[in-house]
Amino acid sequence: MSHVNPENEFEELVYLAERLCARFPALDEQSAFRLIADELESFDGVPLRAYVPVLVENNLMRRLRAQRTVAPDRGNLLAS
Repeated sequence: MSHVNPENEFEELVYLAERLCARFPALDEQSAFRLIADELESFDGVPLRAYVPVLVENNLMRRLRAQRTVAPDRGNLLAS
C-alpha cells in the first residue's frame, strides 16, 4: 500500500482513518472507521466512486472540527 498512490478505495479509506486519528488525538482508530463507515452510507449507489474518499474526508473533517470547537471530549467526537 502506498500513501501517495493508493490502489483502491479501501486503501484510501484506511489512510483517511490514519489522518483523522493524527489530526484528532481523542479519536481512536475503531471510532474513525465507524465514522467513515457511517459517512460512506450516504454515498451508497453512487456510480462514480473515484471521488467518494475525498468527499467522505471533507464531510468528516467538517463534522469533527465543528464538534471539537464545541466540546473537545471524546464522547462528542463520536456523536452524529
